[in-house]
Amino acid sequence: MPHMKTTAERPGFVTSTIPRIAAWPSASALFFFALLWLEVIRHLRTEWSLNPQYGYGWSVPFLVLYLFWKRWPVRPSPEPTNSRGALIALSCLLAFLFLPIRVIVEANPDWRLLSWALALLAVALSICFVFLVGGRPWLRHFAFPILFFLVAVPWPTQLEQAVVQNLMRAVATVNVSMLNIVGVPALQHGNVIEISSGLIGIEEACSGVRSLQATLMISLFLGELYSFTISRRFLLVVVGALLAFFCNLVRTALLVWIGVNHGINAIEAWHDPAGLTILLVCLFGLWLCSLIMQRNSAADVLPSSPDKIDSVMDKVPRAILAALAAWILLAEIATQIWYGAHRPPAIVAERWSVQWPTSRTDYKDLPVTAEAQNLLRYNEGGGGRWRESPDHSWNMFFFRWLPGRTAALFVKNHRPDICLPAAGLTMRDDKGISLITVKNIRLPIHAYRFDAQGEPLHVFYCYWDGRSSYGNAAAAQEEDWTATGRLRAAWKGRRDVGTQMLELAVWGYENDNEANAALLQQLEKIISPG
Repeated sequence: MPHMKTTAERPGFVTSTIPRIAAWPSASALFFFALLWLEVIRHLRTEWSLNPQYGYGWSVPFLVLYLFWKRWPVRPSPEPTNSRGALIALSCLLAFLFLPIRVIVEANPDWRLLSWALALLAVALSICFVFLVGGRPWLRHFAFPILFFLVAVPWPTQLEQAVVQNLMRAVATVNVSMLNIVGVPALQHGNVIEISSGLIGIEEACSGVRSLQATLMISLFLGELYSFTISRRFLLVVVGALLAFFCNLVRTALLVWIGVNHGINAIEAWHDPAGLTILLVCLFGLWLCSLIMQRNSAADVLPSSPDKIDSVMDKVPRAILAALAAWILLAEIATQIWYGAHRPPAIVAERWSVQWPTSRTDYKDLPVTAEAQNLLRYNEGGGGRWRESPDHSWNMFFFRWLPGRTAALFVKNHRPDICLPAAGLTMRDDKGISLITVKNIRLPIHAYRFDAQGEPLHVFYCYWDGRSSYGNAAAAQEEDWTATGRLRAAWKGRRDVGTQMLELAVWGYENDNEANAALLQQLEKIISPG
């Protein structure tokens, strides 16, 4: 009887079966990292969509993939590492941290600290994986594309406000000096320029230098694209920052010149075109600088690796990759179960709305600028102005955000103590937060006193979160965005259920007690339960 060869003995079947089996680690790794990075992108997408300063974030994941694709053909040969067990243990520990971070994120989608924690977790896991697969040569080779994703993560709020507000104040100072030199009278009030026809730059006092973050991203990308040395990359970043400052200086000067010659109302028609033109000039100028620097540099030529991805991926245990992918899915399921079990919240604050005093004969609507609407992205709101007496006038703004609109972030960045000093007012006193009961509704009111060109201005600011009880003054002090308050919300399973912001400003009261009494009278007329 003739001998029949089995499938394993046939050479053709052997060569076709091995790649199919070896492809499993690659598929497992791709599945795990796709789940991980898609979760990071899902978390950041709201910031990228709603905050114009970080709108460029949508392009960063594609740029990261391009940088990987560019470096892959010239990857170095992998080297074995003696820390294989430690890297696997570290990866498992980092993956475990994904669950608590994911639970806290669900209650605090606007907390930038969590944005960095989630992004750094994905970066650290990716670096551990690259180190495990290819050793130090691969770590050095692929570190930059992985770390490059961090340029899409929003800056910490305090750092962002310090940089943006200082740069805007510097831009305003230079423009005022130039106007005075050419004989145009101008005064500076914070980030606002006052000329004979009115004030310029009130909106910009809150929005800041939007092209700065985008310029930083482009600087780093061009440095990698042209394989610059570290010193040249640093120089390109510095050049990009100077270009962003100079272009915003030119933009502000152009808008001021239009305001001086054609009136304040003419600025609105030129605001967005000027901003887009200056941004394009800044980016093309940066690209031109990188081309000049490229002519004087010799890019390093990296050797190509003969190793195939299938043979390299065999170094990673398949069980570990499968377990990590399952853990990401399990963390998402556990998060939904946790918040589902706590729905509805045990304590929910009494809901309320406002009644605009439109029946008053002296009432006037205060329009919200298109730029402020694009920045705040509220679902409902507006502004109004009326006069209570010849010496006392009131301004009111009210905004409501539906769940998932990251209201805390917007309101936190645009509180009176941030925006009004930028608009030229001087804060004299911060009275802190106190609970005021109006029609059985407890409202956390933060009181400020400002000096508006010699006239006293009292500002009363209320940030209200529907998931908070505001049962005492301590709860009101949290304002739901302190670390303790945010962690407590996650522990109690309280999702974002919508927020509201009410701001009242009154001129003419020298005495704080009189201003507080007038506030109570206004709240009784304005606040409506339900």
